[in-house]
Amino acid sequence: MSIFASGVVLVVGIALFAAAACQSDGPTVTPERIGAKGMEVTVGPELLNCVGLAPRKCLEVDGLLFYDPIEGFTHEEGYAYRLKIERSEAFPDREEPPQDASKYRYRLIEVISKTTS
Repeated sequence: MSIFASGVVLVVGIALFAAAACQSDGPTVTPERIGAKGMEVTVGPELLNCVGLAPRKCLEVDGLLFYDPIEGFTHEEGYAYRLKIERSEAFPDREEPPQDASKYRYRLIEVISKTTS
């Protein structure tokens, strides 16, 4: 293999590694997917592996990864929840949120149900 071909293989390998590192383990819940300000959601019984700035655990909301915390809600492994939550602007005085922050914040209104899985 020539030096040029080795270099191309190395660059492609690095690009593939970087792309894989930026991906999550599945689709992500976005504000557009979960609707308006007040909403009911289902939270799965386990925290799932996800990647933000670094690998971490995320809630599973309506079958999708949910990266943001829900103020007032504490997840217990092994329980599925039906929640009523409120979404609001996290930084209403700024045109754009900081690069490492969500545009929205979520607050628990009510635990509708909590069941063992």
